[in-house]
Amino acid sequence: MLEPTLRRLLGAPDQLVSVTRAVLDEGPGRGSPILTVRNPAGISFDLLLDRAMDIGWADAAGLPLAWRSARGPINSARYKSGSTGWVHTFGGGLLTTCGLASTGAPSTVDGVHHPLHGRVGHIPAENVRWSLVDDDGVLSLEVTGDVIEAALGTPTLALRRRLVASTAEPMLRIEDTVRNPGWVPAGHMFRHHVNLGAPVVVPGTVVTATADPVGERDRSGPTTVPLPWTLDIADGTAPEVVLHCRPHPGPVAAVEVRSPHGAWVRVEQDTASWDQLVLWRDATPGVNVLGVEPSTSRDFGRKQAEHDGEVIWLEPGQERSYRTVVRAGR
Repeated sequence: MLEPTLRRLLGAPDQLVSVTRAVLDEGPGRGSPILTVRNPAGISFDLLLDRAMDIGWADAAGLPLAWRSARGPINSARYKSGSTGWVHTFGGGLLTTCGLASTGAPSTVDGVHHPLHGRVGHIPAENVRWSLVDDDGVLSLEVTGDVIEAALGTPTLALRRRLVASTAEPMLRIEDTVRNPGWVPAGHMFRHHVNLGAPVVVPGTVVTATADPVGERDRSGPTTVPLPWTLDIADGTAPEVVLHCRPHPGPVAAVEVRSPHGAWVRVEQDTASWDQLVLWRDATPGVNVLGVEPSTSRDFGRKQAEHDGEVIWLEPGQERSYRTVVRAGR
């Protein structure tokens, strides 16, 4: 419940945070349902209901957080599920969900094709509800919903998502539970693809992490990228860097991204479920993105993950929970 003194000052609790349900009506995003959350003291954001309740635009008290691709918002129905069709409908945004059966590179296993980063990020959510709740003594917005990944001949996986946004500070918590509701074991891979851009990601921005680099997707042998990592912009076309990291022992690992002007974002992951961290950097002018990606595997796709023992097998009725927290300030 709201603290009594604060209750006396409000006409209604939702004057501190506003939620508007809308449908986009222009361009490739036309027809996409969204929740627009205005949260002046916390993190404001657009919730993409046709994309597994992913997060598009986001800002913290006026500080833009989310990177956006040149494509921008695009309706999930335009997704083509070929090997790399994902890149044509990837609009960026603060959070892109990857999974539930595969993440990383496309591959085919036992005749089943697993496209780039899986299918869940283009599946509409259902049973979406929102309300104001007391979260450890702080008035917060809670949004919940379900996403089902299913196809004839393959195991079903169900995602239950809960987003909690504080109205008192720039803090957003994503709590996901993935369950196997079927009758046969289901292979599961999962990732929270947090996409950051300017003005947080600029020349001189420093990335620190309670994690150790252990390799790169596109480079054999030891990585040449150190942590802390000082970012810059390339003079021309720049190769992507996909850095695989191992979180330090402990219940929570964190990545902090701090610009030379003081703006910062901190991404925290529970290491009990997220035992990998992937950092993605494209320094090409006109792109300039940093991905901070709590993950269950590296970036090589389902086939290699099975070989390396990085696929999680959920027995019928079994579930697994994940938590990622985003904080920001300046």
